[in-house]
Amino acid sequence: MSLNDPFLIESKIWKMENLEKGIEVSQLIVKDLQGCISREEKVMLDKWLEESPENREVYHRVQGRVNRDERQGIIRQLNKRAAWERVDRNTKEYKHSILRRCMRYAATIVLPLFVVGIGFYLTRDKEEIHPVAEVVTIAPGVTKAELVLADGHKVILGTETVDSLASEGGVNIVKDGNGVSYLGNKEEGDLAYNIMRVPRGGEFKVRLQDGTLVYMNSETELKYPVRFVGKERRVYLSGEAYFEVQRDTAKPFIVVMNGNEVRVLGTEFNVRSYKDEKCQFTTLVTGKVLLTTSDRKCMELLPNEQGIVDPQGELRKEQVDVALYTAWKDGNFVFRKQCLENIMEIVERWYDLKVTFEDEWCKQVSFSGNVERYDDFSKLAEMLEATGSVKFKIKNNEIYVTKR
Repeated sequence: MSLNDPFLIESKIWKMENLEKGIEVSQLIVKDLQGCISREEKVMLDKWLEESPENREVYHRVQGRVNRDERQGIIRQLNKRAAWERVDRNTKEYKHSILRRCMRYAATIVLPLFVVGIGFYLTRDKEEIHPVAEVVTIAPGVTKAELVLADGHKVILGTETVDSLASEGGVNIVKDGNGVSYLGNKEEGDLAYNIMRVPRGGEFKVRLQDGTLVYMNSETELKYPVRFVGKERRVYLSGEAYFEVQRDTAKPFIVVMNGNEVRVLGTEFNVRSYKDEKCQFTTLVTGKVLLTTSDRKCMELLPNEQGIVDPQGELRKEQVDVALYTAWKDGNFVFRKQCLENIMEIVERWYDLKVTFEDEWCKQVSFSGNVERYDDFSKLAEMLEATGSVKFKIKNNEIYVTKR
């Protein structure tokens, strides 16, 4: 580990008994940098910051000294090392002897963040960690979509720069960074719909005519009016999307998912409704939403709550860490004790590949970690294999998961 890494700043020497605490604090700082820290974890981080001026100086230097790209580099390195933090109690003496040697060489710059780096090498199991079976690059998803205009004409969209795509009903459809925007305030006239389809291995953003921003995940379709007419703003979704709804108390915004509805005035929330999944999930970040099933069962959601509609149309509500369900839009995967079967469903869509479990037992293997969404699949596979429970074989565009 290079001592020139941007997050290694001179500070007080950390004593041996601070190793466990240092690893915990480092994980909290990573989550805070990513914006996915929970309320309970934020309390823990704030308590550590209040313990000493040195702690606050470490935090503020890491937070303010580096630019966004450097910060992402820090997060990538810490996330990878965090995957190895499974302490083996039977090998404490072995680990501590190595730690003492490392401390002699780096006695003047050991920070909580540096402790995570040391922990990466010291806390992995003594058993050999096998790499992914084949060195095959499976690239992550990219910005791409298909836009179907009101007249049925189809436009293939990517990252290439196109100023103006079309004009429909007095609204201009304009390429806007990694998405499109609908610009125009005219409200009279017939209701005309566009459809945005994001395939496997893709993502896209749409800014609707009212200013609402929609982040669309892989294998997602959104049907929406070119401009909103009447007393409501109604769109239709299949797949997964994150909505930042422009507030309009006179026109509620409604997302329809296979007959079920999410009704809001102005808020941020994530909805997930894939055809091949049994349940629908609505996760609220800010504001308030009303979730209504096709047979008119209703449930109100508040921030950090998730509404679930099961296959029988029954509703239930849970308190959740919203970062687990929204981090994808910011370029991260966040897993917390999630079974491998569910993780690989996400992998299939994002990397546009097929996953086959050769051993059914592997589906229930639990994994926790943060992974950058834009890394190729080998990086994620290395972290999953670090659990010591499974291994991956890659052939063409298919991944075989087996028990180690």
